[in-house]
Amino acid sequence: VRAHWIDVGGQSTGFGAGYYWTDHLKTQIDFGAGTRARQYRFDQISTGASPGYESSIVTIHQPTLAIGQQYQFFENAWFHPHVGGGLDLAREHVTIEYQPGYVYDPVTRVTSPVAPRPAESATRVIARPFVDAGFKAYMTRRAFFTADGRVKFRGQVDEVLFRFGFG
Repeated sequence: VRAHWIDVGGQSTGFGAGYYWTDHLKTQIDFGAGTRARQYRFDQISTGASPGYESSIVTIHQPTLAIGQQYQFFENAWFHPHVGGGLDLAREHVTIEYQPGYVYDPVTRVTSPVAPRPAESATRVIARPFVDAGFKAYMTRRAFFTADGRVKFRGQVDEVLFRFGFG
């Protein structure tokens, strides 16, 4: 038995910069601060023949660095759609805090507390290829609005981002 709820607070913030090699080809570097996600887990455990339950809180923080190549359509237009791809590197830090568990003894009909396991913490670097598509729309000659969608892969679709910005 495993029950989950997840609570992600706030939006991810970040910034990016790019260099145009030609009017259409651009290299883009993006830095993302990431947000903290919290997940509550409720798991079934057993000690001998007695069933029991424990809960834990998992906290995940994942700042990112993405390097990509974009192809921008049209020339000297106020609206520029683009497509691209690249590599996203994430430094994922996971902490698991275990709460005291409980075991029920069917013979004595008594519920006994079980001491929580020690907290666990791990950090790893994840490399994920991505594809994106979006647009840049100029409001004036020097100010623009941009939006795109990015899909990151790790064997299958791992994360989908929708980004908006000004420049």
